[in-house]
Amino acid sequence: MDSLSVVRVTVHAPITSFRHPFFVVGAQPSFDIPPPSTIHGHCASALGEWPDPQTFFFGIHFSFRSKMRDLEHQHITSALGAKAKTFVSTPEGVARATTEIVVQPVLREFLFDATLTLYLDPSFAEAFRRPVFPVTLGRSQDLAEVVEVEPVELVRSPRARLEHTLLPRSLRPCVRFGSTVLLSRHISTPPKREATFAQYIVLHEPVLLGGPPDTTRTFERVEGIGLDDLYCDTAVVDEEGFPRGVWIHRLVDPS
Repeated sequence: MDSLSVVRVTVHAPITSFRHPFFVVGAQPSFDIPPPSTIHGHCASALGEWPDPQTFFFGIHFSFRSKMRDLEHQHITSALGAKAKTFVSTPEGVARATTEIVVQPVLREFLFDATLTLYLDPSFAEAFRRPVFPVTLGRSQDLAEVVEVEPVELVRSPRARLEHTLLPRSLRPCVRFGSTVLLSRHISTPPKREATFAQYIVLHEPVLLGGPPDTTRTFERVEGIGLDDLYCDTAVVDEEGFPRGVWIHRLVDPS
C-alpha cells in the first residue's frame, strides 16, 4: 500500500516507568520506550476490552525529558507453612497467620515529562476520546492525559527522519545507532498470561532515510531487507524537510 489511514493519538505523562520483567528485587530499571505488550494493554484500557492481537498494529514516537532513580516501597508476600507460630487477632478470635508481607525499599528508574504518540487503526479514535478506564502509562499510578486524537494519512516517501521510535531487529544492518533490546511482544489474556518476546532497536538518535550518503546518520538500504512497513507522517516535518518516519509493528506475524 502506498498509504495507510490511521489515527494519531498523543498522550502525555508527567512520570512513567517501564520495568524490565526479569528484575524482581533489588533494583527496577526502566526501558526507554514502552514495550509492544504495554502498548497493547494501553489500548485495551481505552477500549475496555482486549484488541484482537491478530489484527492489532501500531507505530510509535516516544520521548522524555530526563531519567532518574528514586526509592519506593516494595511489598513482598510469602506463604507461611502450617507450623507458623505467628498469630493475628480477628473478629472471630485469634487465628494462625497464613501469609507474611515484608516491606522493603527498592531503587526504581523513572522517566519524566514523557510524550507518547501512537499511530493506530482508525477504530481506536473514539476509544481514546472517551476511554473506558483511567489513562495511564506503564504502572496504574502513572496517570496520563490524552492530548490529541487526529486522523492522518501515512504515505510512502523516499525521505524520512527516524528517531524516538522502535524498529525491528531485522533493520540492524541499516541502522548504526540505537540499543538492541529484548521486549515483551504480546501477553495473552488471563488466566494463562503467556508472554512472547522479540528483539527490537530502541532508536532515540535521528537517522535519515534519503539523507547524505557520507554520514553515519544515513539509513542504509541493504539488499534483502524490505521496508514495506515504513511510512511517513508528512504533517510532522523537520527543518531539513524530512517527514517523520513511522514503522508499523504487529503483535503477530502475518501468516
